[in-house]
Amino acid sequence: MDVKTIILGFLSYGEMSGYDIKQAFTNSIGFFYDASFGAIYPALRKLEEEGFVTKQEIIQSGKPNKILYRITEAGKQSFRQEIQTPILPPVLRSDMLVKIFFGKSRSIDEQKDLLEGCLDTQRQLLQQSKASYKKLEMNFDEYQRFCWEYTIHHLESTISFMEQKMTSLLKQPAYSV
Repeated sequence: MDVKTIILGFLSYGEMSGYDIKQAFTNSIGFFYDASFGAIYPALRKLEEEGFVTKQEIIQSGKPNKILYRITEAGKQSFRQEIQTPILPPVLRSDMLVKIFFGKSRSIDEQKDLLEGCLDTQRQLLQQSKASYKKLEMNFDEYQRFCWEYTIHHLESTISFMEQKMTSLLKQPAYSV
């Protein structure tokens, strides 16, 4: 799914600024789909050109004016149409897995540091996800709750798998590249 469609989805809940949309990405679906301001604002411009959103400038004294975006009926229709398209197979892009894949090109100590660092990162993500979920859970519908619980389950499974495999990985001899 593209950034434009996700933005339309967020705007279907109500009007938002570009900053609000970025926060929605980060705080709701950031584990499995995130977008930078550099992707959000061009997408908003395109959505406005296509007639899928309108914007309203709010004058604020003492600080920059705020621009609020609102989904149009055409935008709602486009969003509903896009979410009906077939689900594409997920493409997993993982810096962690690529580094582990080439782990034998590191010394044993470097391999251990890599795996421990990966485990620490996963544990931190799990802790952050659980804290965010607990804080935001009351605002979620069942579908949103499913996605958060999926994220937590995924992280717990990753940590468990890494802990199980770490000893056998570290028994592998290193080789130089």
